[in-house]
Amino acid sequence: MTLEVLFIGNSHTYLNYMPQMLLALVSAEDRGFELDVDQCTGEGVGLEWHWNNPPSRDAIRGNRWDYVVLQDRSGGPLEELASFERYAGLLDEEIRKQGAKTIFYMTWANRIRPETQSGLAAAYGKLTQELGAILAPVGLVWEAVHRLDPDFDLHLQDGRHANPIGSYLTACVFYSVLFNTSPEGLPGTFCFKGKKRVDLDKDEALLLQKVAWQMVSSISDCLDIGF
Repeated sequence: MTLEVLFIGNSHTYLNYMPQMLLALVSAEDRGFELDVDQCTGEGVGLEWHWNNPPSRDAIRGNRWDYVVLQDRSGGPLEELASFERYAGLLDEEIRKQGAKTIFYMTWANRIRPETQSGLAAAYGKLTQELGAILAPVGLVWEAVHRLDPDFDLHLQDGRHANPIGSYLTACVFYSVLFNTSPEGLPGTFCFKGKKRVDLDKDEALLLQKVAWQMVSSISDCLDIGF
């Protein structure tokens, strides 16, 4: 089973080499899965920018993707909901023309504004249902981890972006979504370009893996989006 996946987003996608972390998780054990990924990203950009950016649309048309992941600006669904819905819909239509499925990448709340997670979840959940797409509930998984262990820091010092552990958790969510399988038992370390990027002990990694799978499996049941 080989999946072809394109990520479209910004630094919440590319920071800490998150797509490469996902590849490492898939290749760590022989579970019968294979994955090829590519990405089209820009700094601070949202879905409107990608819709109006020819290389982004060319990337969607440039391969026989199984899934295309769409990630808006972290504040986009909260600050410009109509724009978020419009350009997500236009991109989803383009993705469907290519025979692929859309995955919406729900981002997380700013560290100092945790109450905004409910708004992000509502916006992404509504759009997922309306378009018959798939949801990667990353922000809800982050929230669940913080409830279990408030000292488990997932943010960079800026309070907005993911630190390497936060990106590892995000990769676990995408593993769960793409393969409808728990990442439990996969390695908690990640090396890339000659440097160790993540080094979790077994218990820490297992906690993140379990929470990712529990949330993804419950969300798929709630939304009835056909994993």
